[in-house]
Amino acid sequence: MELYHFTSSAHLRGIHKFGLTVGDVVTDFDRLDGRIAVWLTSCETAEGHGLGGSVADKTEFRLTVEVPEDDRLVRWVEWAHSNVTDRTRQRLIAAGGQNFRTWYLFCGWLPPALITDVTSVRTGIRLENWGEQFPENESRRGVSYEGRHAWQNRMFGDFRKANTETTKPAF
Repeated sequence: MELYHFTSSAHLRGIHKFGLTVGDVVTDFDRLDGRIAVWLTSCETAEGHGLGGSVADKTEFRLTVEVPEDDRLVRWVEWAHSNVTDRTRQRLIAAGGQNFRTWYLFCGWLPPALITDVTSVRTGIRLENWGEQFPENESRRGVSYEGRHAWQNRMFGDFRKANTETTKPAF
């Protein structure tokens, strides 16, 4: 099944090396709980997926991915009913996720060979040598499939730390 994944230039080198291995799927904002899965969509445009607010512009490039249709691929809207709290679902949609009906999760590894196209969203130009398009010093380190749990632990730890720092009393 052909689906899309949006990302930034800073992530292309790591994706080219390791494939699509991680994605933060929040299941409960209040408990800071979540799962690891790759976010995908059937929508060709980046709008309406809640991709804003990050340091990296996750709307910069559209990856076309040939995704295996097996039990690792789920429609988010169906999966979320039994795995995501109502409050968290509402917050995700309110944060720019009005295209939630087009979302999919892939609970596994999508190797680089399954990425059939990388296109600049701004220019519409297809990148031929997308893994080496941007300098290594401007790229984020990729995450291997084996390293995905350590990545998630760091990400949630950073979020918890930032959350407690913003809620501390000013005196």
